[in-house]
Amino acid sequence: MLFLFLVIIEVTAMACVYHPDRNSAAYCHHCESELCESCTLRVENGRTVCHRCMLALSLNDVKSETTKRDQEEEDRRVGLHKKWHPNYIQSVLTIGLVLALGLVALRFYWDRTELKSALTLDVTDPVELLAEFQAILAHYSVANGDRYPDSLHELLPRYLHDAPENHRVLRYLDYNLYEREGYLLRIKPGSAISGENLIATAEDIYSVSKGK
Repeated sequence: MLFLFLVIIEVTAMACVYHPDRNSAAYCHHCESELCESCTLRVENGRTVCHRCMLALSLNDVKSETTKRDQEEEDRRVGLHKKWHPNYIQSVLTIGLVLALGLVALRFYWDRTELKSALTLDVTDPVELLAEFQAILAHYSVANGDRYPDSLHELLPRYLHDAPENHRVLRYLDYNLYEREGYLLRIKPGSAISGENLIATAEDIYSVSKGK
């Protein structure tokens, strides 16, 4: 009886955990359960596992892979986000630099135009002379916040070349600020320049005979 009892204990101890009527052929490296041949699954490194542990390990692998992909996506998104700010700042600085250079070039162009106009004043044609001063005063107004000078001498030397002939021209002109039309500019009667009946404003040149 004792011998039979020991045999039963030994057979029971070596039986498959899922099939008690089958002898153990291996054991699960994960849960250490005895397994028969049909319940034994072999994985890498020669290890053996049961079906339940294989399922659990597979789920963990899937979860780990999903977590890894999510982390990579997050790292990529954060990486792009970090790289965007310097690019944005560089873009703003580049646009600002281009605008600044454009303003400098425009100012240079205006200055050259103003100087050219000043050097080509035509005292023989009173209409052309007043038109030249209209252009110079318009340039002054743009550069000074839509304000006209209190005196034509303020145009020297930036907007009008500081030359003796231009000083003589200024002596022949009568200039007054005028709220409605900006200014009134006319050739003084009895001056060396003809055209004392002409009046120039910011928008027009007309003769006093028009009744304005």
